[in-house]
Amino acid sequence: MKKTLLIGALFVAGIVSAFPFRTSCGTVIQVNDSGMGDMTYDQVIKTLKLMNGVVCGTTNVSVTIYQH
Repeated sequence: MKKTLLIGALFVAGIVSAFPFRTSCGTVIQVNDSGMGDMTYDQVIKTLKLMNGVVCGTTNVSVTIYQH
């Protein structure tokens, strides 16, 4: 149910491009990458750790980014 609401909210907001991020507690959230183009790699990692903190309660995690 939460996933459906999140996806619906993304379409309503007009977000064209998003990528999935799996948190350390197993929750998958869609992250809007349109604003991340201007960020450095370290800033993206910091932002993802903060998102993990909001969802799972800890920012002391390792983040791995896979690029295609």
